[in-house]
Amino acid sequence: MKRESVVWKLFLLTVGLFTITFLFFFLGQSLFLEKFYIQKKTDRVQQAFKEFVTDYEHSRKDFTTVKQLKQRFYEQTNAQLLLLDQNGIVQDEDYYYMEIKELNTNKTFYIPLNTILNGEAYSSFMNLSLQERDHVFIKGILKDNVIIPVTIQTKNQKWRSDSVIEDLKAFGIQWDVIKDELDSHQFMIDTEGYITKLHLPLKADLHFISNVDSLMQAVQSWELAVRLGEADQRKLTTYSFQENEEVRNQVFVKPIMQNGKIQAFAFAMTSLQPVDEAMNVLKHYYLYAFIFVFFIIILLSFYFSKMIARPLLEIHNVTKKMANLDFSQKLPVISHDEIGSLSKSINTLSVNLKDRIEKLRITNEQLKEEVKKERQLERTRKEFISGISHELKTPLSVIRSFAEGIKDKISSDTDYYTDVILEEVDNMNTLILEMLELAKLESGTYKLKMTPFSIGDLLSQVHAKLSFNIENKHLHVQLEADRTLIVQANRNKIEQVVVNLLSNAIRHTPTGQCITLGAYDYGSEVKVIIHNTGEPIPEDSLERIWDRFYRIDASRSRHTGGTGLGLSITKHILELHKAPFGVQNSEDGVTFYFQLQKPEHGS
Repeated sequence: MKRESVVWKLFLLTVGLFTITFLFFFLGQSLFLEKFYIQKKTDRVQQAFKEFVTDYEHSRKDFTTVKQLKQRFYEQTNAQLLLLDQNGIVQDEDYYYMEIKELNTNKTFYIPLNTILNGEAYSSFMNLSLQERDHVFIKGILKDNVIIPVTIQTKNQKWRSDSVIEDLKAFGIQWDVIKDELDSHQFMIDTEGYITKLHLPLKADLHFISNVDSLMQAVQSWELAVRLGEADQRKLTTYSFQENEEVRNQVFVKPIMQNGKIQAFAFAMTSLQPVDEAMNVLKHYYLYAFIFVFFIIILLSFYFSKMIARPLLEIHNVTKKMANLDFSQKLPVISHDEIGSLSKSINTLSVNLKDRIEKLRITNEQLKEEVKKERQLERTRKEFISGISHELKTPLSVIRSFAEGIKDKISSDTDYYTDVILEEVDNMNTLILEMLELAKLESGTYKLKMTPFSIGDLLSQVHAKLSFNIENKHLHVQLEADRTLIVQANRNKIEQVVVNLLSNAIRHTPTGQCITLGAYDYGSEVKVIIHNTGEPIPEDSLERIWDRFYRIDASRSRHTGGTGLGLSITKHILELHKAPFGVQNSEDGVTFYFQLQKPEHGS
């Protein structure tokens, strides 16, 4: 449950952050993008327009220079630009016009045609079939020697500019009212003359005319505003011009000065219509974009939450196992960021903890072993004291009794009493030495020095050493020992083992019977056996005979049973050698055995 809660929290947090970010972005574009874009575009065009006017004022004003300046302005702004002289005549060879000479006064008037040759009026205007020297009647707006035509009439045809009439209406002037009262309006004219110059476009030029048509309309609006005193022609003017309900434009007008006088006017116009269209499209687009982006947000958030949570969950699992002292699992380090560094640190911590705990375990085992040895040593001391007290009690009683007999002069044969006392002292000395030897072996501190030697030679020497006891009982010892058999052991202690076992066999073998003493090759080991004929050992005593002071027949005298420590000493010596040993009953007697390792090659 906890695993899922981490992923779920990260998932909700990521989805929330992405969604809020997208909504802020959407609201920002919806509320501020249009205004921001219009302001930036207006500032950029206005700055480029000022630079154009400044460069134009300081240029030679030849055709090539002006064309380069216009081209640069267009590349910077993608806006339209016109140059008009102080009379409103377009200064560009690509613009169209005609000149007429008034009949009564021979005065020449200039009539710009770009304003009226828009897409809708082109056909009707060209139906006039105008040519140079044609007689025409013109009514329109007069500025110095420039006439903005409202109507043009020949003998057979008449043309009327609806766009100019609409502009007049925008300023509160009704053409139907003033057309018969032109004298009352100083800026209106009704004249008659003949054409002296004529520059008309071809049909292929119609596209260019329509492109500048909007700008010419804006120029006319500005001229009317100047005539009515609503605009100052000596200052940089920026105003909005709307052709219809759907098309908006921003217009820039600046006079071109020379020696403090106005020489011409520069007009620039940039359309704001793409902004409106783009915003309308964006509003519909965002509806579909939000659905798509929200789906992407869900996928990315789920992937992101799983990607972040996965190493955290792995860290949780590994640390949980570490808390249970399981250091087998390690974290994968697949990155070099903080999580990768944390994983690496946890792995290092796991290794260090495992190492420290292992060392503590080993130290604890060593302490337990030392405590065990200490307890065993203490037990050995107590058993030694208890055993030696028990074993010394009888000989001390004998010595005391015989010493009192000598003192009381019970018998004149004091030699007998003295021999008994000396014999008991020897027995006590032997007992004490064996007890000390056993205590040393049981203490766990005794270290053996191993050397290679011939086990055959050792058996022969022990047989020779105990030959007196063997002959006294008329025993026959069969020695089976190859002198070439070499073992790796402590020679003195193994000799003590053989002496103890052979002595034990001599004591328990009936007079005149046989004893077998042999050593046999068993591959990497040598097996030594001591077999004597006689009564078998009771089954319940086979394991107990190795205990100290244990005698099979408690009624046996100490003279025939020994001290009771020989087999116990033998057991500890063989255990120090890590040598297998044991005792078995056979049909005709008892067999003791032990096995010793051969030396390794090169020893």
